[in-house]
Amino acid sequence: MVNGFLIAAVNRLSPLITRRTGPRAAALPFAAAEPFEGADAAAWLDDLRLFATGWIGGLVFFGTLIG
Repeated sequence: MVNGFLIAAVNRLSPLITRRTGPRAAALPFAAAEPFEGADAAAWLDDLRLFATGWIGGLVFFGTLIG
């Protein structure tokens, strides 16, 4: 469901959008960095612990909310 205000705003901004053309138009690939490059084991373990705690907390929260 799109309202008229959003359509008018996009139509007004459309002349500002330009596309690159020519030989430099293609996206240039970047070297892929390792996710935890240069970090010690404790840093990625803290990230994993934070993710797991949030995920389990979400299961408990939504489990009690739905159940």
